[in-house]
Amino acid sequence: MDKANILGNLAKDLTEEQFEVIVNTDSVLVERIISKAHVTPAGQWYDQERSEWVMVMQGAAKLEFKTGEMVSLKQGDYVNIGAHVKHRVAWTSEQTETIWLAVHY
Repeated sequence: MDKANILGNLAKDLTEEQFEVIVNTDSVLVERIISKAHVTPAGQWYDQERSEWVMVMQGAAKLEFKTGEMVSLKQGDYVNIGAHVKHRVAWTSEQTETIWLAVHY
C-alpha cells in the first residue's frame, strides 16, 4: 500500500510542468500534474487516444477546446474530456501552483 498526499511534496523547481504517475494499468492512468503559469504552446492541441477526467485540486486554470469553447476551472471543478476531443491548457495561475488530478481511461 502506498500512502501520499496529492497536495504534498511539491517540486521546488517548476520551470517545467510536472507530471507524476500515481497509478498506471492497461485500462487506466492516474496522474498528478503541477502547473504554475504553464500553458500548451500556441497552435498545439492534445488529441488523446483515451478519455480524460481532470479535476483542479488547487489553483485555477482555463482549458480551450478546438471548437472555441473556453472552460474556467477553480479548486474542486472537474471536466470529462472524451477521446480525441482536441483541447489545450490556455492559462494556469501565476500566483500559486495549479494541482490537477487526471484520470485517463
